[in-house]
Amino acid sequence: MLAPYRGIRVIDMAQGLAGPYAAGMLAAMGADVVKVEPPEGDWGRLMGEVRDGHSTMGLPANWGKRALCVDGRSAQGKAVLRRLAEGADIVIESFRPGVMAKLGLDYASLSAARPGIVMASISGFGQDGPYVARPGTDTIMQAFSGMASMNRDATGTPRRVGMLAVDMVTGLYAGYALSAALFEQRASGTGRHLQISLLQAAAAFQLTASLQSHMRDGQTATPVTAPSGFYPTRTGMMAVACLRDGMFVALAQALDHPEWIDDPRFCNNAARIAHSDALNVELAAIFSGSDRNDWIDRLSVAGVLCGPVNDYADLAGDEQVRHMGLFTEIDAPGLGPLPMVGLPGAGLSPADQAPDPALGGHTREVLAEAGYAADDIAALIDSGVCIQYGHEGQT
Repeated sequence: MLAPYRGIRVIDMAQGLAGPYAAGMLAAMGADVVKVEPPEGDWGRLMGEVRDGHSTMGLPANWGKRALCVDGRSAQGKAVLRRLAEGADIVIESFRPGVMAKLGLDYASLSAARPGIVMASISGFGQDGPYVARPGTDTIMQAFSGMASMNRDATGTPRRVGMLAVDMVTGLYAGYALSAALFEQRASGTGRHLQISLLQAAAAFQLTASLQSHMRDGQTATPVTAPSGFYPTRTGMMAVACLRDGMFVALAQALDHPEWIDDPRFCNNAARIAHSDALNVELAAIFSGSDRNDWIDRLSVAGVLCGPVNDYADLAGDEQVRHMGLFTEIDAPGLGPLPMVGLPGAGLSPADQAPDPALGGHTREVLAEAGYAADDIAALIDSGVCIQYGHEGQT
C-alpha cells in the first residue's frame, strides 16, 4: 500500500466535488482527513442518487474521511474552525473569495499562527478580477471554457459532457499540486497558498483542443486521424482507430479491401481525414455485416486499434476488468452495495478505508483530539455550535 501521507492532518472545508476529491486523494494515500461541514451539510450530499444523507456524488469524494459539523457563523464556531485549522498540515476550502478572511482563516492569518501550513483555495474564476464574485459550477464552466462548443453535435449545438468533468479534473489537478506542496513542506518547512480555479483547470485539460482551434483560426476542429470513431456491428457498437498509415494498411488488408491502400482518397492520413465521410460510410457497411467480437478478434490480430463501446454494466462485466479487480464491491452507508474504484496507483482497496461519513459523524472524536475537554464538547453540542450525528440521528 502506498501511504506516504500517514501522520498528515488535513482539514477539508470544501464542498461539492473538486476540493473534496482532492482531499480524498490524500486520504487514499494515508492522510487523516477531517471533513468539516456546516449544519445544512455539504451541498454535494444532495447531488446524484441520494439516500439517507449520502449521495453518489459525495461518496467517491469523501470515502476514507471523518466528519465534523460546526456552525461557523457564530463566534464560538469560528474559534473551533480556527483551532482545527491551526492544528492541520493542510487546509482545503472552496468558499467564495473573501469568506475565509471573514472567518479569520485566510492564509496570512493561518500561516502566522501555523508556519509552514499549506492551503488550497478552489474557486470558479480565481481569487480576484472582474468575475471574482461569480459562482463557477461545472455546467457554467463547461460552457465558459469552450468545452461545450468543442463537444457540439452534428447540427453545431453545444453540448455539455455528461459528467462533472470540470469538477473532477480540478480535483485531480488540486490533488497533484497539494502533493507537490507537501513535498516542499517536508523538505524545507515552507508553506504555500495554492489558488486553483475551475477555469484554469478546464483550460489546461483542453489544451490540445484549444491549440488546434488556435492554429485553425477558430474553425471547427477536425479529427487528428482517420479512421477514428464508432461503428455499428451486428451485435453492438465498436471503436476503431488508425494512428499511422501502416495501421490503415493492416485494416484494409484485414477487411479484404487492398485497393484502399493505393486509393488517392485514403493513401495517407491527411487524405483520409479529407475524405473521412466516404471512408466511414464504407466501414459502417462492412462492420454491420458481422458480430462485434468477431471483428475485434480479427482486427486485433492484424494490429488495428479497436474495442467495444461499453456502457457501465458492460465495463463491470468485462473479463479484463474482472481480472484486474478494478471494481471493489463496498457496502456504502445509505446506498447499499456499490462497485467502487480506488485511487489508481495507491494500492489501497476502498474496502480497507472507512466509508464516507455521515454529516457530523465524528464531531465528538475530532473535538477531543483538538484538545477540547468533555464538558466543553458537551457545551458546544448543547448550544448547537457543533453537531454530532450518527446512524440514529442527532445525539
